[in-house]
Amino acid sequence: PPPESGGQPVTPRRLAVKALIHQEQAGYANLVLDAELKKCAPPLEGRDAAFAARIFYTTLERLPLLDYILNQFTKKPVAKLDAPVRAVLRAGLAQARYMNVPLPAAVNESVKLTKALGKASAAGMVNAVLRRAASAKVCESDFADRLSIYYCLSRPVAELFYAQFGAEAFPLAAAFYEKPQTAIRVNTLRTSDAALTALLQHEGHTVTPGPWLGALLVDFVGSPAASEAFQKGLFHVQGLASQFTALCVDAQPGQQVLDLCAAPGGKSLTLAEAMQDKGQLVSGEFVPSRVPLLQRSFDRCGVTCAVAVENDATKHNSEWPKFDRVLCDVPCSGLGVIAKKPDIRYKDLDGIENLLLSQQKILQNGADLLAENGRLVYSTCTVNRDENEEQVKTFLENNPRFHVAVPALQLPGMQQGEYGTLFLPHKTEDWSFQ
Repeated sequence: PPPESGGQPVTPRRLAVKALIHQEQAGYANLVLDAELKKCAPPLEGRDAAFAARIFYTTLERLPLLDYILNQFTKKPVAKLDAPVRAVLRAGLAQARYMNVPLPAAVNESVKLTKALGKASAAGMVNAVLRRAASAKVCESDFADRLSIYYCLSRPVAELFYAQFGAEAFPLAAAFYEKPQTAIRVNTLRTSDAALTALLQHEGHTVTPGPWLGALLVDFVGSPAASEAFQKGLFHVQGLASQFTALCVDAQPGQQVLDLCAAPGGKSLTLAEAMQDKGQLVSGEFVPSRVPLLQRSFDRCGVTCAVAVENDATKHNSEWPKFDRVLCDVPCSGLGVIAKKPDIRYKDLDGIENLLLSQQKILQNGADLLAENGRLVYSTCTVNRDENEEQVKTFLENNPRFHVAVPALQLPGMQQGEYGTLFLPHKTEDWSFQ
């Protein structure tokens, strides 16, 4: 066994608990879990790695609710327990209540793990608390409290959802627990939907057609990046809502196209493919370290019409020409992709005013760089009206020559309003929104 295991075998449950302990010390969830998986020697693979990830993410997604339930049965608040004991209790309860793990297995394995982590004195408490907590009921009358506790959102996020969506906030929050299939974009410069489908199926993955050409939904065996088809640049992973945004740009071969906030690059790749790799695509990125990552994505997929450049999208770049198409996929609160990024559940929304100001600047800069009769697309991955409809409304008031276009693509669940198109996860579940 590896040294960090203290001489004990690294099981999926042990790895998940160690990741939960480290997560409390700060860091993005996906990076914390990846770091723990990389420490294992021999590594956890296949089902074991997947089970560890499920425990880790289920626990993070349900953390306020788990603590709310556990606190009814512990003598000390969960927050004041030793970190290993706290993590074992949370993970054990998550398995019993939300992962269909039989209660005896969840309890017995949690007790064993408590002892293995050097906390044998707490083993009896872990046993008793988990058995009682597994069947406890959750009752909250206050609407914001119900959103915050039962659906595990920070109080500011819960209050924002309820203020903007009312009773609809509850099915919206519930939808963030649904895990959609992985959506990919076919690299039409190198292959076709049918050819890629056959290749992926040959690799052992399950493939179904997406809602439009060039989109596939795939249940990958392992990581998508490990696929031979990925390494050959035959596709890139891109959610359907993200694909929709890029398709709304309506980039054409030979045009001058600008992607102002390009990283991680999925939309730029889709734009380049729509351009048939003809014309000029400029992909700007504020963070210097992300620029070469963009370029590597272009190289992997055989894109030559695109150039990745370092650029601050909040400032006007007087050296750039006018563009036929401009995409402003602005930094946002991320409140529409909580299912993919559980860390966002616990945002405090501090600094949202500065974020709104940056969005306004980027959108205006995009407009200033647009040629006559061009198309400007503003997009976010949030459901916050202040970042969406209100931003578009303000922009139109300051730029009367612009008008909102209705997308050519019409899909079940999409909401077309005066200030644009909105996808709410609970209304777009059938086409794997996330």
